Amino acid sequence: MAVRSTKSSDWSFERKGAEWVADAERRGKPRALFWPWAGTSCNVVLVSFGPYVTALGLDWHLAALAAAVGAVLSFLLLALVSLAGQQGGAATMVAGRAAFGFHGNKIPALLSYLALVGWETFSAVLATLAARTVAHRLDPEMDTGPLMVVTLLTVIVVTTVIGIYGCHVILRIQKWFALAFTALSVVYVVLTLPRISFAAHGQASLGAFVGGVMLVANMLGLSWVNCAADYTRYLPRDADKRALVGWITFGGTAPALVLMGLGTVLAVGDPEVAALAATDPISALSAHLPTWFLVPYLILALVGFVSGSIIGLYSSGLALQTVGVRIPRHYTVLIDAVLIAVAGGYVAFAAPGFFAPFQAFLTTTGVVMAAWTGIFVVDLWQRRSIGYDRTALYSPVGGYGKVNRAGVGCLIVATLVGLGLVTSPDPHIGPLLGYLFTPAARAGGLGSSNLGVFVALVVATVGYAALHRVRPLAPGRTTESMESRDSEPVRVPA
Repeated sequence: MAVRSTKSSDWSFERKGAEWVADAERRGKPRALFWPWAGTSCNVVLVSFGPYVTALGLDWHLAALAAAVGAVLSFLLLALVSLAGQQGGAATMVAGRAAFGFHGNKIPALLSYLALVGWETFSAVLATLAARTVAHRLDPEMDTGPLMVVTLLTVIVVTTVIGIYGCHVILRIQKWFALAFTALSVVYVVLTLPRISFAAHGQASLGAFVGGVMLVANMLGLSWVNCAADYTRYLPRDADKRALVGWITFGGTAPALVLMGLGTVLAVGDPEVAALAATDPISALSAHLPTWFLVPYLILALVGFVSGSIIGLYSSGLALQTVGVRIPRHYTVLIDAVLIAVAGGYVAFAAPGFFAPFQAFLTTTGVVMAAWTGIFVVDLWQRRSIGYDRTALYSPVGGYGKVNRAGVGCLIVATLVGLGLVTSPDPHIGPLLGYLFTPAARAGGLGSSNLGVFVALVVATVGYAALHRVRPLAPGRTTESMESRDSEPVRVPA
């Protein structure tokens, strides 16, 4: 049966959810993937990441180097995961069924969903706090409650509408968000230059350097790695893979290097800003700004937060479908919007604190995502010559089975080991972590180095590579030979 082309405008509504993308629906060039990942790094809060790294005790140039290494490595891992979308035509979490089994994959898919909702909430809350900060600077007597409510709802509505429209609209919108952010950032950097310093402070410490690399990797590429293939599944199968990896890595890394580099020299030139950034980065990064730039600064912050939230909102809907929620993709976006409104409203208006719980969230999800990434990349490498079996990805009785014990087992073991080698300042989560450290190591630089993220990645990678081997598809069963069925709906047995 001939496959009817379903190509549509870049501004069209995407009706496809976690279903397979047929060759007839694929278009575009690898360079288009520069913009969505540049958008995730176009966030003024990344300036505060520089002080976070220097706070580990590093000199500014070592802190900047650690931030650069963390950014490049994390987005390189994300780019490698993105190859699964181009190779298999499936969303990230759907492709994960090959490594974890149809039902076993529900564990990482659910964790991925919760992590993405957490990031979306984080973005909405910081946007709300940015509005409060600017309002207080403009009028210290202003009742900021109504403005905060309007800001929170505006961010949620804008991200929800764009998320409902889907992948093609997101790719377009992200380009304009990134360009707008760049224009405003130039002014911000110029206004910040008088406060920076290149004086030598801190020291050279391997533990602190590794901690800086892992800290930045957690906050950048590893935070989005579970979304990677969602934006490459519409690329043609024959698109240049090296170009794809290069554009994604460059897109995510380039803005981050500039912003975090500015943050490291700002931490040296203005220690008070560096100290405040640890608890309230929005206030810290605007304290030196003249009144006339406060509203543009708010726009700068909002663009960054919305840009990052859109990526997560779209992918979290696909993850929710992969878990087994059988509703159209655009309805899953609405579920996310409700959750963000409730959680974001509580954190912004009622919670006693925000940044300690967020740091705990960042650390724990970083360990899980590192372990998942190691398994996923090894599995992708093992099937580089055979691709994915479409039927098996969408059926619990297919070739990938219900549970892949190697994948699930390695994920659990690597996560448990990794959580035992990280710490957190949060009084509720902190005592549950770092159980593999001695008391001295836990209290010292090793405890704050995020060593567990790296260990989780290595344990999961080595373990899965040793325990798992792919089985070649039956004769005649290749992804290409099944393209004639790609226009048919996928029926998933219970």
